[in-house]
Amino acid sequence: MNLLSESISPLLTLDKLELLKAHKVLTSLDFVQYNNDKIANLIGQNVSEIIKIKDQILAANNSKPLRGDKLYEMLLKRMTIITSGIDRVDKMLDGGIPSGRLVEVFGEPGSGKTQLALQLTANTALKQQHMVCYLTTSDANAERTLEIMHSLQEDGDHMKSLERIHFCYVNDVYHLMEMLWAPGMREYKLVVIDSLATLFLPIRGDSFNDAISLLNKVASDLKRLAVVHQCVVLTVNHVSRGPAKGTASTPTPFLGRYWCSVPNLRLHSKHLNKDEFQLTVVKNIYSPDPGPNCCFCYFFRSRVDMKNECKSISPHI
Repeated sequence: MNLLSESISPLLTLDKLELLKAHKVLTSLDFVQYNNDKIANLIGQNVSEIIKIKDQILAANNSKPLRGDKLYEMLLKRMTIITSGIDRVDKMLDGGIPSGRLVEVFGEPGSGKTQLALQLTANTALKQQHMVCYLTTSDANAERTLEIMHSLQEDGDHMKSLERIHFCYVNDVYHLMEMLWAPGMREYKLVVIDSLATLFLPIRGDSFNDAISLLNKVASDLKRLAVVHQCVVLTVNHVSRGPAKGTASTPTPFLGRYWCSVPNLRLHSKHLNKDEFQLTVVKNIYSPDPGPNCCFCYFFRSRVDMKNECKSISPHI
């Protein structure tokens, strides 16, 4: 169920929503599960009005039965394959990433995680002409994205393609959850969160149960977004700890063991030398093939001075 908002009922005004938020009643599910008398006293409504609001929430979220063959036909019509524009990467991924998947790319700082996210963003907007939502915890680098587009297709309509990419700054986990439930998210075929780990770092010292509850809620929302809107959701993650010394094992992604089972596809990014990177499939629930990897170069240098290349454009809020 989605976050509580004024659109659910005119009885839920902004001040009442703030009161509910202060008591950790954040979603429609929290509201439905909360005791009627307690919630009525909390926001100053009659119990009958609380029951009416709960009935509206349940009616809006009730599932309707659908025949399996019809559901499969709908899935095929809406499915899209998101590609990177890098032959070796797309070949390793059997042609690209099908929509409806939650994908994670993780690695050490400077390992090319954000570069891969921008590469997928640029190729999706330019060559596939799909809408992209790039949720970032830092500056939105539109100029860098433009440079990647030039390297992908010199004579393409790059400015028109940039219009298909919506950059948005996200300041905390609660803001992310609001964004994931926004009505406009249905228009995107690729949604990037760069980075999910940064959003969870400030709450690591909070109650363990509260942190796990938030992580589970975000994981559920990300999967729902991918499946319901048939898009690819790409999360960028850090490394929790590296492999043991003298071993070739893969580092552990940040967010802990509770997160490990969430992504459908997990990619480990590694910087080999100046221009060469390695991408390894650590987990793919749709393939029995263990750990394929590929080495490649990002063809992103080009036509402007490297100093200007590092400039960024402020994101839309």
